[in-house]
Amino acid sequence: MNTSLPISAFKDEILKSIQQNSVVIITAETGAGKSTQVPQFLLESGYQVVITQPRRLAARMVAERVAEEVGSALGDLVGYRTAYDRADSENTRCLFCTDGLQLVREITGSGRAQVLVIDEVHEWNINIETLVAWTRKRISEGWPVKVVLMSATLESEKLAKFYGEDIPVIDVPGRVFQVEERSSSSSSLISSVKTLVGEGRNVLVFQSGKKEITETCDALSGCGAIVLPLHGDLEPAEQRLCFRKYDQPKVVVSTNIAQTSVTIPDIDAVVDSGIERRVELVNGIEGLYLKAISQADCAQRKGRAGRTKEGVYILCSDMSLSSRPEFPKAEIERSRLDQTVLRLASSGIDATELEFFHQPDKAVLIEAKRALHALGAMTDDGSVTKTGHLMSKLPISVQFARMIVEAEKLQVVEDVITIASILEVGSLRDKSGNWANLTSEKGSDLLAELDIYKSAQGKREEELRQMGIFTKSYWRAKELRSKLREALYGHVNFYSSGDREAIKKACVAGMVDHLYSRNYGEYINGDGCTRQIDRQSIASQTDWIVGLPKDIEITIKRGKMTLHLVSMVTSVDPMWLAEVAPQLVKKEFGLNPYFNDDEDSCFSTTQIHFNGQMIKEEKVGTPEHERATDVFVSWLASKMTI
Repeated sequence: MNTSLPISAFKDEILKSIQQNSVVIITAETGAGKSTQVPQFLLESGYQVVITQPRRLAARMVAERVAEEVGSALGDLVGYRTAYDRADSENTRCLFCTDGLQLVREITGSGRAQVLVIDEVHEWNINIETLVAWTRKRISEGWPVKVVLMSATLESEKLAKFYGEDIPVIDVPGRVFQVEERSSSSSSLISSVKTLVGEGRNVLVFQSGKKEITETCDALSGCGAIVLPLHGDLEPAEQRLCFRKYDQPKVVVSTNIAQTSVTIPDIDAVVDSGIERRVELVNGIEGLYLKAISQADCAQRKGRAGRTKEGVYILCSDMSLSSRPEFPKAEIERSRLDQTVLRLASSGIDATELEFFHQPDKAVLIEAKRALHALGAMTDDGSVTKTGHLMSKLPISVQFARMIVEAEKLQVVEDVITIASILEVGSLRDKSGNWANLTSEKGSDLLAELDIYKSAQGKREEELRQMGIFTKSYWRAKELRSKLREALYGHVNFYSSGDREAIKKACVAGMVDHLYSRNYGEYINGDGCTRQIDRQSIASQTDWIVGLPKDIEITIKRGKMTLHLVSMVTSVDPMWLAEVAPQLVKKEFGLNPYFNDDEDSCFSTTQIHFNGQMIKEEKVGTPEHERATDVFVSWLASKMTI
């Protein structure tokens, strides 16, 4: 335990409040030690405690730090779990979990904590939002588990009232050293970093994404400092380089992963781009957009300087601090909620009747129910089907879970589990293009990814890189695949025939909302929205495809533009979708009747529509058509005129 941290002075108050109350809120400025010390307070007091973190990296690294401070091997007294890896045992009494995994554990009744600590509440991702709503409901029902909510910047009084009038709020000061604030234009970020390096400072630079991090690292090459990237796609060994001490200044260029949970202790300067790349829901499609961060986010980033001595914070942006929103927009207000709605419904809770701290638009919840009905997970009246209950047990997106359910009917479960795992973690294909030698597939990115995965089996790390495989995605997909098999054990038959058309048909079952037809080089769906196939796709031009829509906002010389893409493309027969989702099929008979003199009978048009798109049209004989006599008379009259 580190008694020098500010939160140590509040140990007795914190423990007494937890003992006497169902819910305790702790606001602690960056650097106060809340993430590492509060779990140790509880552990020392004999509690079995689970602490949630928003990111896998944070869950692992904070667990490592706490284990080191209590003198325990990681995985013994102190451990962690994420969807992809874990280090815990029967002896573990202090478990760090990603909030998404813990939400599943709570809903399925396997949480097993005496105290549940929800850390970094200010991030308000969907899992945190649902955990807060879930715990509030359970506490009102007499739930014996204590709940501790922790954050640096938080609407603490409003949150306390959400739980009840008498919820204690403990405010803990953080930084000891003053941080000088400077401001500059967005174009001066690189020069600002170089100036700070010249002063001998260790600099943390916040950028919006991996691409921007790479560009910044390249621009800082030769600046006199060790320049290191930090983002979630790096290997653990690469991430740990950022936490080492060096004989010369270091510059860590990071996403907002370093904003809260992960602390680099020797940083004494922060250069902030003032932007982030975040998910926004636009016209029902989740896209990645460049957005200005809030004042609260800036305060948290500023707090990363001044941990060990006086620091500097430079906001390199053309947007002033005062013109930014006070707090960020909660994820639940800007995301699809299909998975959340299904998980809650499977436990008997209607999401439209659950009270959230940030209440989502009811139309978004209704749309989630519609999407779940389209996938066959819900009935018309909102009841969860057998298919839906199985889907809710899987730690993946509902559309990928639906693929696995369909795969059992087609006897291709093993292969579709692999594809679903890859879809959840991202493509295995790196930018080198060497992976093209591993598949001869031309019509489906999904089957190409499957071929690549199979080629990777038994290969070493360096071999994978040479093959053009993104190693981190491969290992994460492999781990998730194992988790899915474990979750499905006893529920499905794992037999796989290897039939490639059957595999495609199973995958189509999860993409019923994402059918596109070719339209002059672009692809259009039933709503009239047009998209282009992602450049990395191997799928050749074809009349009908399914795939994953994605919108990406990028910066160009003239400003910003949004790319409307469809990725993970598979060419399909649209009638496959009609087979797996008959509830979305509409048939129209007897259209445009006419007399066919070759057949000496009345013919008309039959159209089959799927989810708003016409997927088939044919002329059929309809001698009993109600207008058969009229069309014959019209035909006869035309002949007499001639």
